[in-house]
Amino acid sequence: MAKKKTNKNIPLPILILICTVLLFAMYLSLSTLALAIWGDSVMGTVDSYDSRLDDTDAGQNRSRTVSKGYWFLVNGKEYRGYVIYSSDEAWPSLTEGETRSERIRYLSFLPYVNKPAMLCEFSEMGEVAIIYHILAPIGSLLLLLLVIRTARRGKKKKPAARKPAAFQIIEQRSDTYMFCPNCGNKITKGMAFCSSCGTKIQTNAPGVCTACGATLPEGAEFCIGCGKAINLATPEPMESHPVATPAPPQNGAGLVGFSDRYNCPEILAAAQKNKKFSIGCMWILIFVPLIGFPIAGLLMDDFPFGESIIIGMGIALVMLVFNLLALRRTKQPMWEGVVVNKYSKEKSEHRGGEDDNYRTYTEYTTIINTDAGKKKTIVEKDSGRHMYDYLSVGDRVRFHPKFGTYEKYDKSKDRIIYCNVCSMMNPIQNDRCKRCNNLLFK
Repeated sequence: MAKKKTNKNIPLPILILICTVLLFAMYLSLSTLALAIWGDSVMGTVDSYDSRLDDTDAGQNRSRTVSKGYWFLVNGKEYRGYVIYSSDEAWPSLTEGETRSERIRYLSFLPYVNKPAMLCEFSEMGEVAIIYHILAPIGSLLLLLLVIRTARRGKKKKPAARKPAAFQIIEQRSDTYMFCPNCGNKITKGMAFCSSCGTKIQTNAPGVCTACGATLPEGAEFCIGCGKAINLATPEPMESHPVATPAPPQNGAGLVGFSDRYNCPEILAAAQKNKKFSIGCMWILIFVPLIGFPIAGLLMDDFPFGESIIIGMGIALVMLVFNLLALRRTKQPMWEGVVVNKYSKEKSEHRGGEDDNYRTYTEYTTIINTDAGKKKTIVEKDSGRHMYDYLSVGDRVRFHPKFGTYEKYDKSKDRIIYCNVCSMMNPIQNDRCKRCNNLLFK
């Protein structure tokens, strides 16, 4: 019995519900942090309060579920708020018409975002709650991206599922029609060759090979004399032609022209691996300041916690922008151009501390004019002058955005070759990089 194929696509209502919950979770934590850092406070009026005992055996701050409604005035305008939270508060519920006063924090530019001060001040929340509100938006964002990616994959797979399955020969259904053993095309009995692919069809008397005339044993699928396929259902064995890696040129022959290896599966796999590594590094560079600075603010008395959060988020945002721009460059089209100029220049930079603490270095610049009329500049420093030494004025080059590297058109006069995958310099006679073992662009 054939196994029923299950539909793994997320239904649209469930997808919307999941995304809504994750976005709301992000809003709760981010709004709490925003109120703690930038919020103003004002005395408000609590006009509804209810405390429900959930579990008498639970720990502190988990024994009651509190629901609270309140209002406050900002610039003569009334704003309302409502919160539900867990606490050990044991206030009696408010009777009709009874009120209490409580300090409320709000955003001055958007007072609709507000909470009781006890829920959004660092001094009141505790360290565990602070770390939770920092990590919760990050986790929710990652889950949201994962859900969206899963949904997109499901949409891409739908059209492929509708395609008809490849033609398969299930059985010989009659004596009138047969099927080509090479392509599966329907052929009429008595045809010598397939009308679709030209494969020769077995037409000889049973027990005799058409190629060499040798007598065949009963049930044989291949001739014992020449190896030719006998049965119609058995295709002839194809001769294997091993694809040998091109031998490295000895005298410059074959080293003129751009390589087509950039499009081979091995190189594409290496590019994908580099991309995944870059994305991993990007997230590390974002999470380290985003988590590290707030933790430092909790542990260090002379480092205010509010400032630590702002600094950590600022650095994380800058790193995110830089890494997204770097990943975007990998999706740019490949371009070609000619090296038109090279020059070096002595520079100095202040290394901090004393006023006379300067470092002198050499900056090497290589200028390329692209075929599209744009100017590209390669800037290197000191010993990292690889492209400056490798390329000469007049050289035609190709830029590979998947690796961010350059390929020279004419390599016939070179003694070294540049690995476009890992940037390692290799002897010109090598066919693979001695460091990453990927194919060199020859």
